[in-house]
Amino acid sequence: MKRIPSLLIMLMSVLVLLSPMPAAAEAVNPGTGTEPQLEQQDPINFPVSTHGYDYLGTANGLLYFKEPLWSKNPRNDKGQMLQEYIVTINAKTNKVEWQLPIYGGFKFGERVCFDKAGNLYSIVGAGLKQFSNETLLYSISPKGTMNWEVIFPRMVEIDSLINNKLFVHDNSSVYAVNLNGTVAWSKSFESERMQPSHFISGVAANEVLTLKSNTKGQSVSFDVHDWNLKKKTSFPLNAYSTVEQALKLDNDTYILKIKKSESTTLLAAIGIDGKAKWTKGIDPTTNRLYVLDGKLLFANNKGFYVLNGSGEQLNYTPLAPIPVRAISYRLRMDDKYISISSDSSMNVKTALTVLDRKSYKTLYSFAYPLKVGEQPAIYFDDILFTQGRFFTVYNYQLIPFKE
Repeated sequence: MKRIPSLLIMLMSVLVLLSPMPAAAEAVNPGTGTEPQLEQQDPINFPVSTHGYDYLGTANGLLYFKEPLWSKNPRNDKGQMLQEYIVTINAKTNKVEWQLPIYGGFKFGERVCFDKAGNLYSIVGAGLKQFSNETLLYSISPKGTMNWEVIFPRMVEIDSLINNKLFVHDNSSVYAVNLNGTVAWSKSFESERMQPSHFISGVAANEVLTLKSNTKGQSVSFDVHDWNLKKKTSFPLNAYSTVEQALKLDNDTYILKIKKSESTTLLAAIGIDGKAKWTKGIDPTTNRLYVLDGKLLFANNKGFYVLNGSGEQLNYTPLAPIPVRAISYRLRMDDKYISISSDSSMNVKTALTVLDRKSYKTLYSFAYPLKVGEQPAIYFDDILFTQGRFFTVYNYQLIPFKE
């Protein structure tokens, strides 16, 4: 197999010819500071897929993928349909390590959580009753065996692991789940035969973050409660604005992402006293906010930003605009790197940017498609940087590269 010549010259040429935007940062090996010479390895065929895949993350030296199935779905003895497979690829051997079928109903989600032992936690529709919103939360061991399943009465969302418990929530209830699958406790804002008084937007350390609505369903306040649902602080909201995300940044600051109109999106920092600390306008192409190392991270058509709790901008990295509004930039983070890529295959000049987690220095920047050396353009549905290596996914194949 031919060795691909330097990516830097080709990528810089493409950017200079096609874009007035700032040129992409140099592609550099984070260990040696030299330009990478990448060799494309044999593709790995995903063992099953009739639709696509979701990259879930890397743990135990394995790349985890969730592969939904849309046809040829057999049922198990409970009557549940085969919905998806969890498939792992060994990053050292480039081989499928194991695959596990997941049975349930038609509800999918990319959100997963790994504990320190390498167990995976995820959700799927229960599929035990027709038109039911029941949800299965399940756990898979690092060896690919099902640890347990637990059913919730409605669709739940995974929050995070806090104090060795997994927290999930639906619109009005929060559940603390022991790592053996038993529910330690649950709390609800919903009274019998009554609408919930608050709608849960997330769970932080020892706190439940909610939006209180009026009779028209409009949010009128952002409220923070303790585990007993006792209100700790409250911040009034304009009922005609939409809070798209609420999270806790540090011990003293909560962050709200507020959509004022199609062209106006604000960040509002709220103190523990319920008063606004600062507000900032951000590009409305911002899809999701992230908290990492006590900092606020987000990416949009203007670039990648890092802010501290005072609203000070600690980093700005230019990104090329994505021309389609329904597609946006996403962040993937591990213990060393921050990777920025679009959430769907798109001809964009910033297909992948990799930053050092501590310094935010740009280590790699690649365009789509990859145009390297004498090889034809390399198209892909996704591009990953994990375990210090690059992977692309295309046509139900995982294609690894090595230096």
